[in-house]
Amino acid sequence: MIRLGLVGAADPRHRLFLAALQRRRAGVRVVGLSEADPTVREKFAVQHDLPTWADHRELLTGADPSLVTVALPDPGRAVIDALDSGADVLVAPPICISSAELDTIGRLVATTGRRVTVLNTYRGHPAARTAKELIDAGRLGRPDLVTVIVGPEHGADQLRLITSEALDLFGWLIGGRPGTARALPADRAVLDDDPEDALAFGQLIITVDAVGSLDSEGDGDDGPMVLEVRCRSDVASSSAIVQVAGSEGAVEWDVASGLLRSAINGREPVTVSCGPFVEPAEWVLNNLVRKAHPVIGCDETLASARSWLDLAAASGGFAPDGLLEPRGRIELPTFDLQDRRSAN
Repeated sequence: MIRLGLVGAADPRHRLFLAALQRRRAGVRVVGLSEADPTVREKFAVQHDLPTWADHRELLTGADPSLVTVALPDPGRAVIDALDSGADVLVAPPICISSAELDTIGRLVATTGRRVTVLNTYRGHPAARTAKELIDAGRLGRPDLVTVIVGPEHGADQLRLITSEALDLFGWLIGGRPGTARALPADRAVLDDDPEDALAFGQLIITVDAVGSLDSEGDGDDGPMVLEVRCRSDVASSSAIVQVAGSEGAVEWDVASGLLRSAINGREPVTVSCGPFVEPAEWVLNNLVRKAHPVIGCDETLASARSWLDLAAASGGFAPDGLLEPRGRIELPTFDLQDRRSAN
């Protein structure tokens, strides 16, 4: 039996952990919540008929959870204390906000045998799963580029979360092991970029070069793999666009609508609707909570967290809201997936 303890209810992302409360599931029992805000805590206790505490350490000693979910803006201390108590941890990104905390988390994982898993959900999207099938079937050839495109209204908080998702997709979709990371700094200096790429695909604000593949012990001799995050004026703040390009084709999908397009050598471009991601909390429950080995591994979590911290440091914490404002609000041309394929 998984004894699930919840840390944080003021952060709206805590709803992704509530599927076990909303519909009973075999093998999972929610044993309590900690939340510092008394109003939120009292409302949650009444609504869900659960014991609550003001401090996560009281939850750990009072409810003795075997799995702790964390949804806090600064989660590092709660993650460390939960691991130290002997619980596994599932945490909404980031898993911490300092290298010292990450080092401690890594040591605790190694010494206690417990696991920490970051809550990234983009890989559960129906369109992402369809793209993964195309990639695994070799339809794109050797994929070497993952690009996540955000809109000019995405603020710093959204960018932090999307960057965590992008790092997860980089490993899951093409096996990239994050290496050198660069981000648009707070002084708005421009990252080196091909002018045609910037015009067609958006302003480059984050780039990560792989140090090799996750399934290889080599040093990336098969060629470079790159993760990009770009900003383009036609992308809505409620969505993001994910693109994957390889030697034989490319695929992209809209995260909000689930509309997927593919362009593969020798074939006509195809557009299909995979549908929106309507039940992410159910996916979290079945793939990250109930599985003995969650689909996002502990090693993946720690590696992507290190790159996330590198990017945060390079950008001054992803800089203040408004950083992603396109200069002059230029209107960019419609994205052409064929061009993205040929660019590689």
